[in-house]
Amino acid sequence: MKVALAFSGGLDTSFCVPYLKENLGAEVVTVTVNTGGATRAGLDAIAAQSAAVGADGHVEVDARQAVYDGFVATLIRGNVLRGGVYPLSVAAERTQQAIEVARVAREIGADAVAHGSTGAGNDQVRFDIAFRVLLDLPILTPVRELGLTRERSIAFLREHGLPVPEDAQRYSVNRGLWGTTLGGGWTHDPWAAPPEDAWGAPAPSGAAERDVVISW
Repeated sequence: MKVALAFSGGLDTSFCVPYLKENLGAEVVTVTVNTGGATRAGLDAIAAQSAAVGADGHVEVDARQAVYDGFVATLIRGNVLRGGVYPLSVAAERTQQAIEVARVAREIGADAVAHGSTGAGNDQVRFDIAFRVLLDLPILTPVRELGLTRERSIAFLREHGLPVPEDAQRYSVNRGLWGTTLGGGWTHDPWAAPPEDAWGAPAPSGAAERDVVISW
């Protein structure tokens, strides 16, 4: 069985590679879709993580222009915000990622597609619907099917002597052309402030405090 796995290099997708190989005897090809949030160094690190956890192949897709033309431009023109406050960044990116993974799955002759979404959010729906529309293949979702916690996924990787992604114990990060989101840990407490290292551009240590007045 050959499986095309949507791969971010994070904890959940890193878990999926050895799990699918060990339990299904699958040949796993990871597919990373760059929707605007990755640097060259970051993409190289994702490819290295794919190899480190045992993937049989890795495909990188540049979908920055596609996600802008297909989704982001319209969201900007429409000033689209969920609940009036939340840019639909992840929704746009996941849809384009699913489109690209489906295309790669066809090209490599995959017998199934897989993603690492949990059962807790909307990503599972975005991937599942897109795959069902675009492909006539089984959809494998190990993290959701097993009801895994992040702690159990970390333990599995460590038990197999495989690298655990940096920051896996604290939160998950999604960076894309239209925004960056964080989940897990402190994000579950509406009264908790994010730690300094959660910000993409944290304030320099020792920076002088200054007042900023904004008016209009």
